[in-house]
Amino acid sequence: MDAFNDCFGDVAAYAAYGIDPEATGLVLVFTGFDVFAAAHPESAQIILDIVADNARRAALFGRRVMCLVHSSDPQVEFAPVGAMPIMWNDAEQSDASRRAG
Repeated sequence: MDAFNDCFGDVAAYAAYGIDPEATGLVLVFTGFDVFAAAHPESAQIILDIVADNARRAALFGRRVMCLVHSSDPQVEFAPVGAMPIMWNDAEQSDASRRAG
């Protein structure tokens, strides 16, 4: 996780990896994150915290970093990330349609 934090910090700061400093921003997308979180809950939480911390750091320098996390499990829950709760996008789909039954 330390290596991911160091590497993603460089990416978020546009300091390396060929990202144009004039780019509009950077979007990181995790699909099926619930599967990973079920198998490695502590690591999943740490990864979200690392991304959030580096996104805030990038914002201090006028750089935009966004992380989109996809889950097919309506029961998946995470602790707050950077003191912000992780919530479903209620404009995307109603809660009732996500629940099996």
